[in-house]
Amino acid sequence: MRRAGFTLIEVLVVVGIMGMTMVAVMGNLDATRRAVDAIHNVMETESTGPRVLDTIRGDLARLAIYDAAEYRVLKGENSAVLGAEADRLDLLVSGRSRLGFEVPGVGEDLHAPLAEVGYRLRSNPQRDDFLEFYRREDPLVDEDPWRDGAYSLLYDRVVSFNLRYADKPDHNVVWEEDWDSEQRESLPFAIEVFLEIEVQPRRSLESLGILGANRARLAFNDLLLIPSHQRWIFRNRLHPTLPDPGAAGADPAAAGAELPGPGVGNGR
Repeated sequence: MRRAGFTLIEVLVVVGIMGMTMVAVMGNLDATRRAVDAIHNVMETESTGPRVLDTIRGDLARLAIYDAAEYRVLKGENSAVLGAEADRLDLLVSGRSRLGFEVPGVGEDLHAPLAEVGYRLRSNPQRDDFLEFYRREDPLVDEDPWRDGAYSLLYDRVVSFNLRYADKPDHNVVWEEDWDSEQRESLPFAIEVFLEIEVQPRRSLESLGILGANRARLAFNDLLLIPSHQRWIFRNRLHPTLPDPGAAGADPAAAGAELPGPGVGNGR
């Protein structure tokens, strides 16, 4: 009487078929994962760079040309971190601040109509070949608008950030690496922005050396123009100002004068 069962050869054949099936399945999974990584990187490409540039553009559009008591509104400094371009930019902006602050007795956060804004880079503590890009905001404007405030991370894989400033339009534009509106008593005609980032890979840092990853360094370049009327108003100090109560003849009603409206005021 023969005993029912499988021979060794039959078992080996089945194991071989299962092994080939698993290899095919794992190959398909790896191809799918690579496709997902590539799609993720493309999405990062289309969003990160433009988002950072739009943030800077939005702050420049809100320069406090009316609210600033002095010419201290914009300051750009050429700087470097670990040999990489890491320029600094500080602004005084008007309009509703992005970050709210608490006031005792008030149930909700308040937003200031005037704020100090800055852009800073520092070395990435996890990857020393990258920089972290931060936006600074301080709703308490003081005598030193280029420091303090709360920092929010914009991106953590920045390769370089460089700014150049043009004084006026010209066929052969002379670009400058620094700009201080307090010293120059004027705003630049244009600011050229160079931003280089590396796309964040989907795979973990532990797998980078074993499996590799989709790596792509992307460079973004933009020209941010400051409208001529804003520069003219700022240069001539034509912003609304209230008369000094202690000055002789300061009463507008007694003098038959009207308080200046937007864009019209006492030259300083």
